[in-house]
Amino acid sequence: MALIAVVFFLIFDFAALALNVWLSMRIEEQALNINLAGRQRMLTQRMVKSLLQLDQSSEEVRRQSASLDELADTFNLFDKTLTGFVSGGSTRDGLGREIYLKPLKSDRVAALALGAQRLWQPYRAQVVAVLKSGARTSEVKVAVELAERSNLNLLDLMNTLTAELEAETRKEARYIRAFQGAAFLLAILNFAVAIAIYLNRIHVIHQERDLIDSIIDRIASGVLVVGAQGKIIRTNESMEMLTGYGESELAGLPVDHILRHRDQGMVVEHRDGQLYHCSVDVSLAQLAGKLVEVYTVNDVTEQKRTENELSILAYHDQLTGLPNRLLFDDRLKLELNHCRRHQLGLAVVFIDLDGFKPVNDNYGHDVGDLLLKEVADRLDRSLRSADTVSRRGGDEFTLILTDLPERQVLDALVSDLVGVLTRPYLIEPHQVEIGASVGVSIFPDDGDNAQELIRHADEAMYWAKRGAGRVAFWSDIAPALVKTR
Repeated sequence: MALIAVVFFLIFDFAALALNVWLSMRIEEQALNINLAGRQRMLTQRMVKSLLQLDQSSEEVRRQSASLDELADTFNLFDKTLTGFVSGGSTRDGLGREIYLKPLKSDRVAALALGAQRLWQPYRAQVVAVLKSGARTSEVKVAVELAERSNLNLLDLMNTLTAELEAETRKEARYIRAFQGAAFLLAILNFAVAIAIYLNRIHVIHQERDLIDSIIDRIASGVLVVGAQGKIIRTNESMEMLTGYGESELAGLPVDHILRHRDQGMVVEHRDGQLYHCSVDVSLAQLAGKLVEVYTVNDVTEQKRTENELSILAYHDQLTGLPNRLLFDDRLKLELNHCRRHQLGLAVVFIDLDGFKPVNDNYGHDVGDLLLKEVADRLDRSLRSADTVSRRGGDEFTLILTDLPERQVLDALVSDLVGVLTRPYLIEPHQVEIGASVGVSIFPDDGDNAQELIRHADEAMYWAKRGAGRVAFWSDIAPALVKTR
């Protein structure tokens, strides 16, 4: 009987070991699929962002834009991964390594992937057209329209696919726990000879648990398992590196001590006080019969930094650091709305430097660039904190002057600005002197919208340029302009 018990136990033990190894490999494969499906959600958003950035740029800028390169990389990665989910194929994992994806097997997830591919096909064809055309305006416009129609549905499908993959993984994990329970009951029923075998089996189970822990720790995303009271139960190595705390230090802490809301989204606070921007996905799971929350945390600090840098490049003049035409026009519209609500006035000032071209011709463009930077610095230091100065282009600058109770205040401000600009400039080893022609339009007397105010200030500036160094107010010259037209 003892021999029979040992034989049956051995047969069961070897069968259990083989099944558990297979299930562990399946979980590792599912973990990879979950990560890639989650990444697909991010990639859909990145494609839309790149298309919008291209749509807001001129055609010449698009051909050299980093947004076009980013769109190409994002498109290739998304397309290869989705193809791999449907029919198998190669793609790259989160570390950039080439991997092979097997087609998704279960009917539910396979149908979701196929549905996503069908939705993707017209969108894909238009993105290909954008890339082949070098981001031609017409192709970009069509792609943006397709993105607006398809992106939310595609994102929903990717969210559902991720959730279904997580559900399958949890289901397989439950199978492992159920099988381990059966093994425990069988060990109790076996007599003394089988007890020794059972003890050996416990050792094997610990090894399998370590394997699962190792798989979780190899996931690039941070993982937090949070109990019903909002306290951390366990973490993985990526989360420990992101926070600077060990698992024993994190266990028992409220999750909001680690993950905090800020104006720009969620952040993780490192133990040294440094904040890291992150994206957080929360899913529900069963742990020991209790409902827990699984937080998947991705560090997006570099992505945020890149977005901020792109924003600076898009809305600021690279030479002077001043707001450019786009940002100036946006601010003017906001200021006009504020003035309308509170019945306030403002002025738009258009400045063109007199004698700038001879500086470039006589001393070179390097000196000209330094002169423009010095002009920008003088203007910036001369204005009040509520005012705005921008470089319109070339040697032209535009200003928004707010909080003007009467015309005399504006006259004094403009006169002071002309005095500041016409003081000699020392640009080693040269002393440079320039003049300034200034045109001014006033809201609401000279125009009711941004375009009209800028146009009138520009016309006044050209009128002033007829007598170099003069200041012209559009309201003063409007009758004369009408006669000349």
